[in-house]
Amino acid sequence: MKKLIILLIIIPTLSFSQEFSVGFQSSFPSYGISLKADFDDKNSAQAIFGAFGTLSTYSARYIYNFNEVGNNITPFAYAQAGIWEYDFDALNIKESVFGFGFGGGLEFDIFKSVIDGLKSTVELGYGSVNLEYYDFKATTFGFGVHYSL
Repeated sequence: MKKLIILLIIIPTLSFSQEFSVGFQSSFPSYGISLKADFDDKNSAQAIFGAFGTLSTYSARYIYNFNEVGNNITPFAYAQAGIWEYDFDALNIKESVFGFGFGGGLEFDIFKSVIDGLKSTVELGYGSVNLEYYDFKATTFGFGVHYSL
């Protein structure tokens, strides 16, 4: 059901975006394969799917892009929310909760001379996930790499 809801959000998003990219995003509480849609120069949406181990994430972000500051560097701010699922079979623990995060960062187009369309990001943020056996509230550092299709 969660995957169906995410697909219902993503499919209409793709038809309204100017640019679509795919890649990897890592910044707790979200990490994993990422799909990003840029609606215009300022507004973007991102879906992150992470199912690599006992903690799975299905989250979405709204990203506000500020004006480029030079040298192909664009500052941004983000807010994210989603579902985090902890599944530890050995102890028969399985739970699913809502989590959120927010922060800011820089998007770099430093690979432009090598591979046009490959961008990277670094970010600093705050994330909170309140699972019964896996609570996490912290300032986080993250990165991402995306290729525009």
